[in-house]
Amino acid sequence: MKYKKILLSMLLLVFGSMIIFNCSNNKTKYFTVEGVKLAVGVNGTKQSEFPTMGDYSVSVNCSGVTGSWNYGNWELELSNMTSNNATCDVNFTSTTSSYTKLNAKIISLSGTTQGIGQVVNENGYRYEGKNPNNYVLFNNELWRIIGVFDSNTHGQSGQNLTKIIRNDSIGSYTWNKSNTNDWSTSSLNTILNTYYYNSQNGTGQTSCYFYNDIIPANCDFRESGLNPVARSMIQSVIWKLGGKSDENGTAAAFYSAERGTTVYSGRSTTYTGYIGLMYPSDYGYSVLSSSCTRTTNLGDYGKSACGGQSWLLKESSEGTLTPYSSSDKKVFLIDYQANLNDINGAFDTRKIRPVVYLKSSVVVLSGTGSASDPYIIRG
Repeated sequence: MKYKKILLSMLLLVFGSMIIFNCSNNKTKYFTVEGVKLAVGVNGTKQSEFPTMGDYSVSVNCSGVTGSWNYGNWELELSNMTSNNATCDVNFTSTTSSYTKLNAKIISLSGTTQGIGQVVNENGYRYEGKNPNNYVLFNNELWRIIGVFDSNTHGQSGQNLTKIIRNDSIGSYTWNKSNTNDWSTSSLNTILNTYYYNSQNGTGQTSCYFYNDIIPANCDFRESGLNPVARSMIQSVIWKLGGKSDENGTAAAFYSAERGTTVYSGRSTTYTGYIGLMYPSDYGYSVLSSSCTRTTNLGDYGKSACGGQSWLLKESSEGTLTPYSSSDKKVFLIDYQANLNDINGAFDTRKIRPVVYLKSSVVVLSGTGSASDPYIIRG
């Protein structure tokens, strides 16, 4: 769910009513916008508008209203107005030191406890455990960090990219209405990489179905799709589409298979794009080895055992990116019992949570990674 807020951007301020007062020896400029009187300062000098996005720390002090600065969208957010004379002082201070890159921060946390979990170097620097502090504010909503991965996963030479997954599902969709398990030509791929990515209305299009080509779905992403700031932070990558013959495999076995070339005859082994889904191995490694031995097959995880200790597990059945190599229709899913299982046919319906890789240039502005204090990032 998007955060409910009042957004006061630089453009809004330009068209807001401006009242100028003299205060001591300094000319203080006030703007009254949405019933709130604002004063803006940049490095101690009063300004007529917000500065453009840059290396600033921002302090917001309000009376009669709750205010905070959204670094990701570069906007002032106001809520809970309790006075008709609400005021806010918004002060920007240039920072001389560079921010820490998100990928470097996560790697530096390797071996440390983060919330109810840890960052573990296990075929990638992963967040593992029941509820680790891996929340990030992205697209003005909560996403969670799966981990940091090298080119063996995403194909971008020499880069460590941070992979994140939306905290909540965007809804239920058929994986592929044509009932074939080739991600490169699937209807869900089109939904995610066209309509969701570009915040477009794809309802009524040939790819937008809840089940097969019988029941249409809601693909209107004009409000819930990715905004321009979010899109600017996403790296187009090579998604590895290697398959496996059945669900009887460990996290390590699936990790290897996903990056291999064993697929059903004629299926693609890679796809280049912005958005995909989680891998079965992501689910397998989302549990600490102290809670789930790494010899456990993903098909036997279960709610009372390994699956119950995974932060990635949701209560509903959820699709993954990986196909069966022994079938022309089946795709792996995490079922209601927390086991890795199969979608009997690719036209079947499952909950979908988009997954993206962030550019290596993305930095952390603030936050501890908890749900109440997520990482605030900028491209």
